[in-house]
Parts: sequence; C-alpha cells; structure tokens
Amino acid sequence: MIDPEREKIESIFEAMIDGVYVIDADYIMNYMNKVMVKAFGKGIGKKCYQVLFGKGEACAWCRAKEVFAGKSIRWEHCNKKLGRTYDIVEFPLKQSDSAIYKVSIYRDITQSKKREEKIRASEDDYKRLFENVGCGVYISSRKGKFLDANKALLDMLGYERKEEFLKIDIAKDLYLRPEDRRKFQEIIERDGKVINYEVEYKRKDGMPIPILHTGHVRYDQDGKVLGYEGINVDQSQRKQMERELK
Repeated sequence: MIDPEREKIESIFEAMIDGVYVIDADYIMNYMNKVMVKAFGKGIGKKCYQVLFGKGEACAWCRAKEVFAGKSIRWEHCNKKLGRTYDIVEFPLKQSDSAIYKVSIYRDITQSKKREEKIRASEDDYKRLFENVGCGVYISSRKGKFLDANKALLDMLGYERKEEFLKIDIAKDLYLRPEDRRKFQEIIERDGKVINYEVEYKRKDGMPIPILHTGHVRYDQDGKVLGYEGINVDQSQRKQMERELK
C-alpha cells in the first residue's frame, strides 16, 4: 500500500531543480530525486557515502549525527569526485511510523563559485596594478576627500602614511591654487573625464609640483556624481628640461 504522506513529499522533491536524497539512521539511501540520480547515479538501497563519494565508510566531514539529533544545517562542500561544489541544506524528517530520516538538498553552485574566483582574481589584478603602477593613482569623493591612493602618489606628494593623506582637504591642502580645484570639477563633470590636464599641486612641505592629470567621474546607480578617480604624473623633470632648453 502506498503511503500518501510519503507520495506527497516525493512529488514535491521531484519538482525541485535541486538534487534531493533521503537516508535513514543507517546511512541507507531511501530516496533520490531525478536531479540527484542524474548527478550521482541510482543509489537506492546503498550507503550514501558509497553513492556520493565512492567511499567504504562514513565521511570524516559527515554531519548526519547533528541532523538526526534534530538540528537543521546548511554548509558548502566541494565534491572532488565530480569536480562540483554544492550548497547543502539538511534537516530531519519524521515519518508517521516515528522513524527519523535525514533530508539533504544539494544545490550545484559550481558556476557561481567559478565566477566568484574570476572576480577575486580580477580584484587582485586591479590591486596589484593600483599599488605597483609608477604614477599616482587615486579615488576621491566629490566633497574633496581622498578615499584611496597608491604608494606612488604618497611618495610623489611627500606623505609617509596613507591614513594622514586620506584626511587632507583636497582643495586647500593639495592644490597650489584652490580655484584650480573648482575649475577641474567643472571640466570633469561637464565632460565626464579629463585627459592630460595640467595643474600644480603642493607637496606636504608646501613645495609646488607640476602634475599631468587624467581622470573620470564616478557615478552612483542613479547617475549622480560620487567623486572622481584617475592618475597623476609628476612633470617636474619635464618642466626642468624645458627650462634648460630655453
């Protein structure tokens, strides 16, 4: 005789896009939905660790005891046998015969993990470029504070600590002539960028330094100006050569 309760539960599991399997307290596979069978093959009546991992004994990382004790858990696991990564949700299921089973829902997150790895790799590449490029790179707010800057910019302007540099007022402490800051903002916000913009900054000790600046506007999702980012190239050597030629 078919158990109506079990049939109802299994119909729900079959409709899911995730893999689902159910084991009893002896680790025997009592049920696998079609997604799980497609990924791991038919395994009803076999031990779960045999079906999922090709092992002869319970896995060292197995958390079945927690579930059979009444706990619902969520964890992530990389199945090296298949080369897939799964987000796993497990919970106890009590049947009408009072027996307790462990339900495991396997969501394949392999592709999203690969995308995350690519993003992390891109971020690492960006960070290396940001820190190692020979010119001064910065990110600033519209109101006139630096949000980040690389070591080359700190060295160029005579600052030893980034924490100190991020506190300066850009118009007052960076520009030799504060009105040049307003002119820069008018141009970059009008055009969205500036290319080879010549301006004079001042170092921490107050000495002027000629700069060639290229940058663009940073916008928020609504198109409002958040600030600016760009690169600064020290023109001191070029200016000196020009004076000598004259």
